[in-house]
Amino acid sequence: MNPPPVPANLRSLRFFAPGCWPWDHWERLALKHGLAAALASLGRSLMREADQHGWCERLRAECGWNDDGRAMLARLLTHPRRTAARLEWLYATDGLRFDPWERNEYYEDSPCWKGMRQRWNREQAKEARI
Repeated sequence: MNPPPVPANLRSLRFFAPGCWPWDHWERLALKHGLAAALASLGRSLMREADQHGWCERLRAECGWNDDGRAMLARLLTHPRRTAARLEWLYATDGLRFDPWERNEYYEDSPCWKGMRQRWNREQAKEARI
């Protein structure tokens, strides 16, 4: 069942009926293209998080806001594990704003992120082996 279209005047007010938000449409599109449900849910969550938490434009674009999510979907279909790891990292850091351990705040262009991402990758790999 498809949700009813959202009238243009409501779209401009950023009011959507449940199930009609842009991230909901993206998730349905992702599932239609054969993306695994868990990855479609992750992409939907990130698209929503980027909007609701006011992420920087670069990260909003990465999460689908500049192209209706086409590039994010293509990355998830082509490189699911690597793209999912990136999206999970963005989710854990709230768009490169808080470190995932102590929740200290940083600018998204801070050089500290590289070392934190390396630590995150090591911890994620260790958890995957357990």
